[in-house]
Amino acid sequence: MLNGVTKFSVFLCFTFITLFSYAFELTPEAVNGVYQLATPERSAAGQTQKLQVEYGEMNGQKMLATRACPRCPAAGYKLLDDATNELERPVFFNSMGIYIMAYDENTFVSIMADGQLGKSIWNTIAYANVYSKQGTPTITLDAGKAFALGEAKRLMTGEGVAKFEVLGGSGTYYAAVPQAVGSKQYDQIEVMLESNKQIILEGMNCRSCTSSTYIYEAELSQAIGKPVYEMGHMGRFLIEQDKGVIWVASGPLGKQLWQEHSRYNVLGQDKTAMRQISQDKAAQDSMDSTLQTYAVNAKAAVTARYAREELKRTANNELPSKGMDDTDLNQSALIAAQDWANRYSWKEQLQYVYITDRDWSILRHKVTGIQTGRRIQGVITMQRGDGLCSYQQAVFEQAYNGTGYQVTVMTGVVPGQNKLDCRKI
Repeated sequence: MLNGVTKFSVFLCFTFITLFSYAFELTPEAVNGVYQLATPERSAAGQTQKLQVEYGEMNGQKMLATRACPRCPAAGYKLLDDATNELERPVFFNSMGIYIMAYDENTFVSIMADGQLGKSIWNTIAYANVYSKQGTPTITLDAGKAFALGEAKRLMTGEGVAKFEVLGGSGTYYAAVPQAVGSKQYDQIEVMLESNKQIILEGMNCRSCTSSTYIYEAELSQAIGKPVYEMGHMGRFLIEQDKGVIWVASGPLGKQLWQEHSRYNVLGQDKTAMRQISQDKAAQDSMDSTLQTYAVNAKAAVTARYAREELKRTANNELPSKGMDDTDLNQSALIAAQDWANRYSWKEQLQYVYITDRDWSILRHKVTGIQTGRRIQGVITMQRGDGLCSYQQAVFEQAYNGTGYQVTVMTGVVPGQNKLDCRKI
């Protein structure tokens, strides 16, 4: 860039600059002047078919400004750096949603369409006009519309667009659709990748950007054959899918299969490729299918680990120590346990019951303090349908009627069966 001379234009205080990196140059000398409109527009001065156009820089921002008369307010358009670099022609934008594309250094197409530039292929034009500097060649309005639609499509398809370098690892990544990082969403994300350790995502182009940290998950990585990172056991994963491509998966990998409501996204160093994915239903379906396979493999790996851990626990399990030795009580407790098992449709076959407490606990009325019964804990041993045995701790009580204790009843169980080798019971 050449440093220009600061001067007051008819609208704004511009620093005049020159654009050199595109298919043609924009200079204040070439751009500034009176422009003829292909179709009249309304202005503060009424209907007009001419605009004063100036190009320059204000507070470090490259701008294009237009106005219809000396006393009319100016409309300012900021240069879009990304679109300009990719299309290799200056593209400007204002807060009203209007884009101005440079057809050449003396002709501009002003357009508002049915989508954001670089987010979708334009199909419908809400407004369009052609600005041509007086005394220079021009194009028709239809040609201007076709030009703008073609440039928008070119940005999405990548045809003739400046290529992005894909190096992999850390760097700037682009999201196929806006990606949540912390509490905000971003189109452009700085990725700090430490292979097999962690990935940090940090939003870009913001005043107070948020970040998220994902930690490497060795088990899931081995299961799917790709490096996997998870954020805080929250079911949010990053997968290093390819060089310069990271898949984002929001679903319980390792715990469940891929669900219909599970969500995914793609981050890539090739911005054009990310745009194409956002529009390509076949590519999205392929990703969804691959993630379904990943989820199956991840769940199988975790299930197998649980099974190994369960076998280890089973092998190490031992029956709790016996407490009170009372054959009659053991027998009455077994009858009470069988009644409980029948009522609750237990599938296991009960073997025997023994008491683990050393003595009874006395039960009393909360208000009067009169004894109402007694309570004791024991263990129920069972044979399971899978060839193993198990035990479960249970609570037994006997009511007291003032002269003696009544029949033994089972009043509850400690949650969870403990499996063990049948030889241990």
